[in-house]
Amino acid sequence: MPIATVPSPTPGLRSPTSGVLPLLREQPVADLFPYLFNAPACTLAVDQHPHQYTVVYDRGEKCWVPQEEYIERDFLRLLPRIPDLETYPISFVTPFHADIYHNVHIHTVSHLPSIHICAKVGRHPHSASFPFGYLESSFIDSIKFLFSQFPPTWLEYFEGSLVPLVAYDFLDGRVALLCGHLHFTVDGIFVVNRNTHTEDLLRTQPGLAAFVCTPRVPINPFSCIMPPPLETPL
Repeated sequence: MPIATVPSPTPGLRSPTSGVLPLLREQPVADLFPYLFNAPACTLAVDQHPHQYTVVYDRGEKCWVPQEEYIERDFLRLLPRIPDLETYPISFVTPFHADIYHNVHIHTVSHLPSIHICAKVGRHPHSASFPFGYLESSFIDSIKFLFSQFPPTWLEYFEGSLVPLVAYDFLDGRVALLCGHLHFTVDGIFVVNRNTHTEDLLRTQPGLAAFVCTPRVPINPFSCIMPPPLETPL
């Protein structure tokens, strides 16, 4: 389901200065700024997603509350994965999730090393539109945090890099990933030329239909969610 695009904001970056390029050639960049290129400590996490949140709404505003503030700190443990359904009774309607995003490498066409961005995952509450709620995995905070630490003249090396922005799992076999290309201006960080990649897991694993409502609701989940605005910086 492609998302409409608008012209990219006017670039506001200068070209890398002549003083930067020789420095990069003489000494490895990863040695100069290891905290920018090394894998973050959270990539060592196993058996539990390290960035879990519960999404709540306050006067219509979406708020991500760290799961550490709740008694149940690992809500994903309560949601079966698709392989777990083998032990569930057939025709027992239950929400289930596919693989959850966490760590992704972003590559550059220059000599700079790849970098790591992380997703935080939030569970949205039950509603009339989503009886079981849904999961939203967002890379936005990680993108902003990481690139805000880069020297401004280096951002050009990541201009146009493909990045994931937000992923949705509607807990009934329907998943979607919104991605686009990085664009840096004096106004901030943008993700432009966006596309949404969708998949219905029931098409490749029809046995999952025994665990979902018939018909699945909402019929068009994208009419009930609001992706990050395109025309404003992250």
